[in-house]
Formats: sequence, structure tokens, C-alpha cells
Amino acid sequence: MNLTLNKSVFTDITLYTEKIKREMHASGSALVIMKDNRIVHEWYSGTHHFEKGARKIDIASQFNVYSTRVTYIGLAIAIALYEGYLKLDHKISNYLFEYDKEILGETTIRHLLTRCTGLKMKNNNKVERVFNAGTDIEGKKPDLLAKILFNVTGRTVNEVLTERVFHPLNWTHTEWVTEGKKTLVCDIHAPKSYPTFRLGSNIGNERNLYVNARELAMWGNLHLNKGLCDGKQILPKEIFDFVTTIQSPETLPKHLPKFGFFWWVKNNEVSCDYNELSSHLPEGSYQILGASGCSCTVIPQLNTVAVRMYNSLCENFDYIKDMERYGKLLISCLKNL
Repeated sequence: MNLTLNKSVFTDITLYTEKIKREMHASGSALVIMKDNRIVHEWYSGTHHFEKGARKIDIASQFNVYSTRVTYIGLAIAIALYEGYLKLDHKISNYLFEYDKEILGETTIRHLLTRCTGLKMKNNNKVERVFNAGTDIEGKKPDLLAKILFNVTGRTVNEVLTERVFHPLNWTHTEWVTEGKKTLVCDIHAPKSYPTFRLGSNIGNERNLYVNARELAMWGNLHLNKGLCDGKQILPKEIFDFVTTIQSPETLPKHLPKFGFFWWVKNNEVSCDYNELSSHLPEGSYQILGASGCSCTVIPQLNTVAVRMYNSLCENFDYIKDMERYGKLLISCLKNL
């Protein structure tokens, strides 16, 4: 299904989206590009899985966005920071009493949000230190932030965002899913594998956030406009000033990527050894990418948000090479608008 206002301009990036769908062994894909607060290109292709009778991908199709979900947790934390429940440079040992305080040491909320705690969490509330906080990059630990949020506010990530974002904006296709339904797109683990769903609680700390392409694009656009939507300030501007600008500590080596509140933020002053952001994106762009291939790219200089959705968890795919090429095509088509 193809809905677009400028079909010829977006031919190359649409064809590329389809090419990557095949290479990833995804059964479905979606592409939504917003510029100046309106959708200028929208494309849906494939099916919810490869089995007979599978539903076609359409506007209502909800993909599991995997790590893209961490930006939702980041915004919930930003709201708590703005409202005075937390401080960015407070030690996490002030909020996580079940872990060894000495090992947690000087690790702060900032370190958690920018992926540089140096901690390895183990079973039974055990923790060990792998490197000094703020000196290297690691995997994300959004579950710890969700736990901290509940400890200080008594509210879950889902409760905070539903009240402050989802309901005010009338979003009905963004949810931590607890049971299956026809709009959910299945995960594809291998070309011949049986399709699966990842379900969980609706707390907001697990990898079961399903979003349709339009609402993920609107999520990026909410950040782009710093909380302003249709003339109404949904959340204070200052919250987004924190979330979408570099918050990594100064101790982090210059060759490593920098983050806002989990968003990868483009800093053209430094060349990173590893970066999910295309070199073709302008300064100040920010992006998040999930394991299934779902991504949200925000380009403030061009007043643009681009969302790509896939449902593949197949291994041995070069995401960095793909995002580099995708970014180049995205900028190229935007310049031709």
C-alpha cells in the first residue's frame, strides 16, 4: 500500500526499504516521512508474517519496536526530573537499595540514560563493575530506570506516559501489549521459523512495546517540536531540551558516540568508531534503532522525522552499513522536495 504526496521524490528510499526487507528476511515493512508537521510520504508493504492467510501490513499494523522503546522510558524519566523527583547527577544508589552500594559507587542517573554505567546486572540483585562509570559505552538498562521511576513517583512508565502523552494526543496504537490481537506484527527470527509475539506486562519496563508507523513518527515529531502539538504544549519545552541534546558525561572518551536520554545524537565535531547515525545526517540530528529494524530519525535542521519499520530478528545483518545508506538516501530525497 502506497500513500504519498511526492511519489517520485521518494522512489529511491522506498525501493531501498523494500530491498532491505528482503535482505533482513522481514515479512513486512513501513516507511513514514514527516516534514513541517505533515506526512509527505507513507508506504506499507508485505504481511504480518509469512504463513498462509497473514494480514497485510497497513496503517493499523503495530510493530514491536524493541530498543526504540527506551526513548519512551527516557521521556518518563525526564518528566520526573522536571517535576523534581530526581536529579540527573544523583547517585542511583539513592534509589536502588537492593544492590551493593559500594559497587554502584558514583554511578548516576546520567550514566544510566547515556549508557555508560560500567555495571553488569546479574541474577538475585547481584551486580559487578566492568569499567569505571562514564568511561565506555554499554548496553541499555531501561529496566533500572523504570524501577527508579516507580520508587520515587509510585507510578509506572506506562501510567506516566499514558496520562501525559498518549491520552492527550489520542494515540491508540502505542501500547505495552499483554495479549495478542490482529493488529500486531509478528517477529521473524529466521526465514523458515515460526512467527512469534513478544508479550509482557503493561508496566513499561519490558520489550513488548508495539507501535504503528504513524504514531512512532508522531513520537519523533513531538520531540522535534519540543512538546508542542497542534498549537498545544503537551509537555514543557525544557523536558525536550534535556532529552534530545547530548547528556553524556565529559569523562566519556571523544571517539565514542554521545547520547541524549537514550537517543543517539549527531555531533559532527568528533568522528566515532561506532555510530548508528549516518554520516550524512546534519549536526543535531538524533535517532533510535531497535533490534527488529524499527527506527525513528529526527532531523531538526530539515524539520523532518523519518520512521522505518521491520519485523526481523534474523542474525548477521549489518545495521550500521544499512543506516549509513538509509541516511544518505533520506537526505537526498529531502533536498529534492
